[in-house]
Amino acid sequence: MQRLYAAGHAPILPGLAGAPDIVLVSLGTTMGLREADAALARQITAAGATCRVVRATMGASGALRRRMALTDVIEGLAALRAARSVAGAVIYSSVTAALLQPARVPAAVRFDATAALNRPGPGGAWQRRRERSVFARASLLLPWSEEAQRSALAAASPPAPASVVLPPPVPFGPARRIGGPDVVAYAGDPLKRGMDLLYEAWRTARPEGGRLAVAGLEPGEAMRRLARAGVSEPPGVEWMGEVPRERWLATVASARVFVNASRHEDWGLAQMEALSAGTPLVTVPSSGANVALPLAAALAPDLVASERSPPALIRALRAGLALDDAARERYAAAAQRLLEPYRDEALRRRVADHVLPVLLSR
Repeated sequence: MQRLYAAGHAPILPGLAGAPDIVLVSLGTTMGLREADAALARQITAAGATCRVVRATMGASGALRRRMALTDVIEGLAALRAARSVAGAVIYSSVTAALLQPARVPAAVRFDATAALNRPGPGGAWQRRRERSVFARASLLLPWSEEAQRSALAAASPPAPASVVLPPPVPFGPARRIGGPDVVAYAGDPLKRGMDLLYEAWRTARPEGGRLAVAGLEPGEAMRRLARAGVSEPPGVEWMGEVPRERWLATVASARVFVNASRHEDWGLAQMEALSAGTPLVTVPSSGANVALPLAAALAPDLVASERSPPALIRALRAGLALDDAARERYAAAAQRLLEPYRDEALRRRVADHVLPVLLSR
């Protein structure tokens, strides 16, 4: 029987304790994904089961990840090697990690987006086909959002597997403080993250002496990628590189605004972290299962650009930078209320009540 549990609507069932190990097969290709996997392992442990995270490594082949289809093959093979000796219950931390795996029972697939959503066109054809069989034979699907859940269930062959919406927890951010950059952004992939658009908007909207801090990629590599794309850097930009999580969150909490110019967002983790820190979120309407977008629109519509264009982002950025202290305090308080379903305590209950019973009952 198909079971659906969306954020804030899960019934309470007895949890399981003292259960066998669950192995979490993790690609961990970004800081956000690594943290999401570590958080899930902690939630499983808190529920009374033991969990071991098996990290896939790509070695020299990682340098070949240039095109979408080849990237998924390389990452899928790395996950296959990592899971070769796995026995018992397993959770794959992404669709890509599960693409080339043999059939296992019980097995869950956790994902921020499906290939149907983020692998369009000929370059994603084999992933979309393979994804359908991965979903069909899974014991449990663990999408990060309701949109990803709908996409997965539409792709799976009937009868649909059990499905539990399980986003990563959004931690309480550090206390707001002053003295940080005017604007902070995340751009592990500068072009996907829309740095060309953000640069163009920043040239016009930058306040006198303003600073834009960008994390996620080392400065030299960021400059090379942008230069190849013909993007020139405006004044006042600082590339922070891959910074420790504590420094990242502290920087977000000290900024006047966080800005997102991404073309596509599979979930919006960095944006959710900004909301948790009480930092006003200026964003474009990125496509994808972008859970941060409706929250940002509910909090301050003027800070959400009407389209992905320089004029629209300039208007939203100026509106965010113009907020006074009282408006920022109201924004931060409202953001905390909207994030309650994404806090660790609520998600731990969901793991205990709806994830472990499926994976450990066989």
